Amino acid sequence: MRATTRKEGGYVLLAAVLAMAAFSLIALEVLAGARGWDAEAAAEIQHARLDAAAQAGVAAAVHGLGAEFAADRWGIDGRPRRMDFNGVSLTIYVEDERGKIPINELNEDQVRTLFSAAGVDGDRLDTLVDSFEDWTSADEQVSPHGAGAAYYQPYGIKPRNGKLATVDELIHIRGMDEALFSRIAPSLTVNFGQSGGFSPETAQPFAIKVMVGNGEDTPEVIEREREAEGERTAIDETADESLIGRTLTIRVVATDGAHGRLERSQIVELTGDPVQPYWIRTLN
Repeated sequence: MRATTRKEGGYVLLAAVLAMAAFSLIALEVLAGARGWDAEAAAEIQHARLDAAAQAGVAAAVHGLGAEFAADRWGIDGRPRRMDFNGVSLTIYVEDERGKIPINELNEDQVRTLFSAAGVDGDRLDTLVDSFEDWTSADEQVSPHGAGAAYYQPYGIKPRNGKLATVDELIHIRGMDEALFSRIAPSLTVNFGQSGGFSPETAQPFAIKVMVGNGEDTPEVIEREREAEGERTAIDETADESLIGRTLTIRVVATDGAHGRLERSQIVELTGDPVQPYWIRTLN
């Protein structure tokens, strides 16, 4: 019997995931038919169809990222790819976690640059910087403009007093609101990885502004903004690099013609093993 190559193993895995998604959808359709086609059953089928397609999108991304030849390998700079699965439109984004701001590794000046670059100034800026330091500091000492356990207690919240476990945790700190959080969260990570530094080539413009540009719109920031908007073709500086061990976010948006929409997001680490090609760090 001929041995299965790594490339063939990848195709087998992709086919298996796609088949599982299709069979799951068929099973739910059969179940709905048995119990009668009503609004609830129709909603279940729509959700299952979108979910199956989103799973297929994740599998396609993993396969593309693990391509043997660099020319076939998917980029990791967040540019969208589009495909269709069983009549569902998929938009797939692959983001390099090393192209984001490692929120747990920032010093106080970088934290100030982060919030300032997002448009915060004055007393609120001092409150956010001190409150972030208090939230992540192991001691109970409260900074002049910050907040300790007593401030959060009425809200039923306990400060971490250590590194953030998730980016979403940032929403709780004093001075934060939904509008500010939505501006900065897509550029932050707590899964930067163990090797390698910040990667401007695959970074989001806001991350470059904070990590390289000291909060300013440098030529690098402007160039990446143009690339993101499709004004010029981006050159993937990582195309010839192995992505094994690199932490990546795969985000899939699935939509159908009946106003259905589902988003699936996974933070993964590629292993290079054809049997188990990636580890899931976070699943949303």
